[in-house]
Amino acid sequence: MSHESTVEEVLATVREDPSYLNHWSAYKKIQRMGVDLPDDPTRRLRLAVIGSATLEPLAACTDVKARLEGLVVATFVGGFNTYRQEVLDDNSGLYGFEPDVVVLAVDVWSLLDKTFIPDFVRMGHDERVQAQERAVAELLDTARRLEERTSALVLVNNFIVPTFTPLGVVDNKQEMGLREFVRGANRRMEEGVRDSSRMFVVDVDSVASSLGKERAVNWNTYYRGSVPFSEEFSLRLAAEYVRYIRALKGRAKKCIVVDLDNTLWGGIVGEDGLDGIRLGTTSPGVEYVEFQRALLSLYNRGVILAVNSKNNFDDAIRVLREHPYQVLREEHFAALRINWQSKVQNLIELANEINIGLDSMVFIDDNPHEREQVRQALPEVMVVDLPSNPRLYRQTIEALDVFDVLSLTKEDMRRGEMYVGKRKRAELERTAGSLEDFLRGLGLRVTVREATDFDMPRVVQLIGKTNQFNLTTRRYTDAQVREMSDSGDVAVYCMAVSDRFGDEGIVGVAIVRKGAEEWVVDSFLMSCRVIGRSVETAFLAKIVADARKGGAKRLVGEFIPSKKNAPASDFYSKHGFEGPVEQDGVRVWTLDLTERTVDVPEWVELVEE
Repeated sequence: MSHESTVEEVLATVREDPSYLNHWSAYKKIQRMGVDLPDDPTRRLRLAVIGSATLEPLAACTDVKARLEGLVVATFVGGFNTYRQEVLDDNSGLYGFEPDVVVLAVDVWSLLDKTFIPDFVRMGHDERVQAQERAVAELLDTARRLEERTSALVLVNNFIVPTFTPLGVVDNKQEMGLREFVRGANRRMEEGVRDSSRMFVVDVDSVASSLGKERAVNWNTYYRGSVPFSEEFSLRLAAEYVRYIRALKGRAKKCIVVDLDNTLWGGIVGEDGLDGIRLGTTSPGVEYVEFQRALLSLYNRGVILAVNSKNNFDDAIRVLREHPYQVLREEHFAALRINWQSKVQNLIELANEINIGLDSMVFIDDNPHEREQVRQALPEVMVVDLPSNPRLYRQTIEALDVFDVLSLTKEDMRRGEMYVGKRKRAELERTAGSLEDFLRGLGLRVTVREATDFDMPRVVQLIGKTNQFNLTTRRYTDAQVREMSDSGDVAVYCMAVSDRFGDEGIVGVAIVRKGAEEWVVDSFLMSCRVIGRSVETAFLAKIVADARKGGAKRLVGEFIPSKKNAPASDFYSKHGFEGPVEQDGVRVWTLDLTERTVDVPEWVELVEE
């Protein structure tokens, strides 16, 4: 039996009963087996947990929850309150471990004098402010050192605002009572990491509040072994860390597929009619309106919406277009399947139409039989167990934490509009006489420039998640991309595309290493949404022109085959490159710039910035 299958057997117990004891037991068993990390960076995770307490239980829960997301995890746990030494010592085990993610879990009281609480009542306002500034500065200095010395994502715990205060009920009458002292420290921390792309403040205070702060701390384990968090809270906090890990590894969900009758509205439109379904300002009806508003908030931050409903199309579409209390309209949905065929088949078709994987989909349906059918046939799809009471629908959707991204770009927020444009392009393509007529009718405009600081979040996002049209699938962190961009020897290009149906934003990235006579295309990738519009040729033409202008005689393109990038395999051959020559698993193609060039297609307007 393979190591992976043995680990899966251990994790199956956790899936069946996700208790703290099963998490702890699974972690210990897997550690005894040993961890063999895969070469694929999207599947492996090096997790480090350091701080001011005994943190192995928290690390164990996070390790196992990350494994339940499909990752293979190696975990480093710092010693009790040794985080300063581990961060300051360049030769520490922490740096030797080369973490992808570092959790910095430091209690506010460990940063203050032991006499702080007894003396707090007698402290003046200035003394309190100075103590707050010192505590936050010390923690942020530690976090910044981690950012400088590693390429890791640094997750800094904020402080739990205490329920107790020595000032009693007059605490909030002070300019800075104890609770405001901690709240203000949390705000300072958030401000201190706001401009960093790799440091995040984890809102531990909110997680504790959602559970109940009295249940967050286990005083028995705290005094006996400096283990501060209760078993239940350790599971909750580990789940919060996994939100960041999921986003880092490109495992966030992208699309919600929703049923209509008794899901998006109350009742059955085919039987009750447009006026008879439950949608309105009072109950029953307002529950569905609130549910739709929750979905709309996700749409506005970039989550794709689609419909999968067994219904008469004309009846259902009339509600989407005409009902006065319908929040989500036809234009909010990237694709619609309103028919009488299997919802499993509809999901497969929706995934193909939207061009995303089934593992990126979340299915929401009020019917438990439909849910179970999808769960059995398509285990990759996340199926939400919608409660029978529609008054809990909104709470259910707001509790989903699977859509997180580490930066919210302009392209993310406008994704819904982009899919409307996609539908209109498909209509034009159906009526066009030829592919060239279709492309000429689009009015394509391609803007290529070297990436700016403003562009970087989107550039890094594309590098991290693009698979199909990605010639090398090399994954680089924000720090690595910025370092290359600043070096002068590397050009980091980005490509934005627009046409008469809308602006797609930045959809392409190229990383080119510049030599005196030879430029090497290290990475060339493009969002699947613009495949088939010849914009990749315009992008390459700009790189070729720059290489010739820079005095290069050759442009070298690299291709590394993967399971998903077959659509890009003939890219270089189609553009006149010679080859390939195999070098350590890399197919190397060469364009002789003294004899050949690449032209911008006639139907594309290339804008150079």
